[in-house]
Amino acid sequence: MVDYLEEIVGQETAKRFVKTALKKGSLYNFLLTGPKGVGKRIFGFALAKTLGCPLSSSNFMLLGPIPAKLKEKDDKIHEYSKKYRPEFAVVKVEDRESILIEQIRNLIGRLVHMPAEGKKRVVLIIEADKMTDAAANCFLKTLEEPPLDTVFILTSSRPNYLLPTIRSRCQIVPFTYLTDKQVSSILFDTKDEFLLGSPGELMNLRENELFARVVAVFKEAPLDAATAAARAREFERKNLADFLYQLLLLYRLVLYSKLNIKVESSCEVVVTEKAKAVNLEETLKTALLLNKNINSLEQNPNRLLLLFNTLIRLP
Repeated sequence: MVDYLEEIVGQETAKRFVKTALKKGSLYNFLLTGPKGVGKRIFGFALAKTLGCPLSSSNFMLLGPIPAKLKEKDDKIHEYSKKYRPEFAVVKVEDRESILIEQIRNLIGRLVHMPAEGKKRVVLIIEADKMTDAAANCFLKTLEEPPLDTVFILTSSRPNYLLPTIRSRCQIVPFTYLTDKQVSSILFDTKDEFLLGSPGELMNLRENELFARVVAVFKEAPLDAATAAARAREFERKNLADFLYQLLLLYRLVLYSKLNIKVESSCEVVVTEKAKAVNLEETLKTALLLNKNINSLEQNPNRLLLLFNTLIRLP
C-alpha cells in the first residue's frame, strides 16, 4: 500500500492518528477538524488514494457546499462538486452555500451499489458543518451504519456546528496551524504576513480582489452614518464572510501592534497609523464584533443592516 499521507506538509499528529487506525484496521468514519486552509481537504484525498481508491474511480465520491437556491439541483450537484477537487489550490465557499438534502439523497442512492470486491469506497464531504438540518438528519442513518467497505471522511473548520450525533459517530482527527517554515515550503513566494499559519487562507487573500477595497474601508474608518450606509449598499452583495474576515485580519494586526508584536506586513503603514488612533480596548471590541458578525451570517440576517451596524462601529 502506497502511503500518500507522507506528501502532506506538517500535521504529524493527524498522520500518526490515521496511520495507527490503518494498521489496526479500524477504518471507521473520520472527521478531520481544524482551522481553514491547513490541509484537511488535501489530506482527505491522500487518505482515499492510500486506501486504494483513486479519485477517478467510481468508488470515490465527493460532496461540498453548493448554492442553496440552485435550480435543477440533481443535474448541477456533480458539476458544482468539481471545484473541491485537489487541482484547485484555493476553494472559496460563499456564505450562502450549503450541503443540501438533495446531495445526501443523491449520495445514498449511489451507495446502494456495492463497490468492486476487495475495494474500498471513500466518501469525502468537505465542510460537513455546512449541511442543512434536513441534510444532516438524512445523512445520520447512513453514517451510523456505513455500507460495506465504505469509509466516510468529513472535514470541518467548525465542528461544533455539526450535529453532536454526527460528531459522536466519527473518529476526530485534529489539525493545527502550520509553522512559518512549513508555510514557506508550500508558498514559496508568499509571506505569512498575518500570522495565519494557514497556506489556504493566505492563497485566498492573495487571489481575492476584494482585499484592496477592504483596506480602503479600514483606512476610511471611523465612518459617519451617511458614509457607512453608502459602503453597506456597496458591499451588501459581496461575500460578506470574506469582507468581515479581512477587516478582522487588519484589526488583528492593529492588536499585534498595540501589544508590540512585530509583524512584517504589506499593510504595515496603514496598520501603524490606525494603532496610533485607537486604544487597546477599542481594538479588542472591534475584533470581537467582527468575529461575532461573521458567525451571525449563518442565521441569514438582514445583510444590509448587519453591514451598516458593523461599519458604523469601526474605530
